[in-house]
Amino acid sequence: MLFVNLQKYFAYIMIKVTHIQPNDLPQILELQRANLREYVSADVQQSQGFVVARYDMPFLERLYAVEPPIVAYHNHKVVGYCLPTPLEVATTSDFLRTTAEMVATLYYHDKPLTAYRYCLMGQICIAESHRGIGLFDQLYLFMRKHLQGRYELVVTEVSYRNHRSLRAHQRIGYEIIHSYNHDEHWAVVVWKL
Repeated sequence: MLFVNLQKYFAYIMIKVTHIQPNDLPQILELQRANLREYVSADVQQSQGFVVARYDMPFLERLYAVEPPIVAYHNHKVVGYCLPTPLEVATTSDFLRTTAEMVATLYYHDKPLTAYRYCLMGQICIAESHRGIGLFDQLYLFMRKHLQGRYELVVTEVSYRNHRSLRAHQRIGYEIIHSYNHDEHWAVVVWKL
């Protein structure tokens, strides 16, 4: 056990959280594919979580041009990412367009969400080999520092079946403001920057 903890510690101190280099965008797609709900077993979904949205390179290129994805690099390899997504880019994705339309009808602290400057969190994902060492928090804290002043809120959806992700989002301060059923039972969560 000590050896595993030391391995994780050394991996943690060698990780760099920053904006992605454009030639590394395909690594996001690789990590996304490895964690898509339809490609991971029910046991892994239950214990480790999963991602649902399937993005492609044209979407990531549009996103990069407006709001470069934030990644965690370990030995020049993307081991985690988050995709803060401005609304003008979100509307170019079928998945996020539906989310953006629904979110625009919601309220936060008795005000319409549209009264706030907000972006959507398109997705956050950590490689299985690098989970449990604080990368989720590092990615979100880097994002907060980068987005503060331009946005007031970040809004995303998390499946209630994705217990690990929902707990992690709530731990860093996301609040559930709405729930609905579609292909999953979803929590719409808001993070005040």
